[in-house]
Order: sequence, then C-alpha cells, then structure tokens
Amino acid sequence: MDSNVELMRTALQAFNSRDRAGFDALLDENAEIVPVRAVIDGTTFCGPDAASQYCTAVDESWEALRWEVEEIRDLGSRVIAFGHIRGRGRGSGAGIDARGAWVADLRDGLITRFQTYSDRADALEAVGLTE
Repeated sequence: MDSNVELMRTALQAFNSRDRAGFDALLDENAEIVPVRAVIDGTTFCGPDAASQYCTAVDESWEALRWEVEEIRDLGSRVIAFGHIRGRGRGSGAGIDARGAWVADLRDGLITRFQTYSDRADALEAVGLTE
C-alpha cells in the first residue's frame, strides 16, 4: 500500500481511538490542524502536539465522535479521504451523521497540515479536483 495513504489511514485511526501521542507522532513540528469549525470561529491547532490539542477540544464537545473512511486518494504531496463523521453532542445527546472529507498536506513523511471538511466538493476544490 502507498505510504501516503497508509499515513492518512493511521492518522484517522489515531483520531478515532484518541491515541493523542500516536497522532502527534505523525505531525511535523510546525503542523496545523484545521477543524470544520475553523470556518466559523477561526480555531486552529498548531505545533507538534496539535493532534492532542484537537482531540481534547473534540472530546469537550462530542461523545464518541468518529470518522468512518470510505475512500483515500494519494495526490502526491497531499492525501484526501472521504467518509462520514458520526457521534453525539456532549450534554445535548444530539446525533451527527454527516458526510465528511479530510485533506492532509505531507512533507518528509509527516503531516504539515490536516483539514476537516463538512462538504466533499469543498475538499475536492481545495486540492484542485472536481467530482
């Protein structure tokens, strides 16, 4: 299997199991993680522990939030994945079951930028592709 695809799969699995150290180990020291809510409030997580910061923030708002990946494409220095975001709001119990996409920028076998998209078309546009 392609190493970029495997890196993305490992990152997504680390998020799902909340393996903060494992996810952090996949990041460049200057990595940036951009969650869906960044569009609304500008929140991003930066640095070698960006994944830990992100997982902690997710767990403050959500119970059992998981990414279910259906497809991963290697685009050279980028990888894009498509699937579903599923979970329940902490406190409210409101469920989420939405299509999602993830884009990782890679350099020297590490993730330099990782962004979550709630819209597949937006993710494709971000990497210069269309359906």
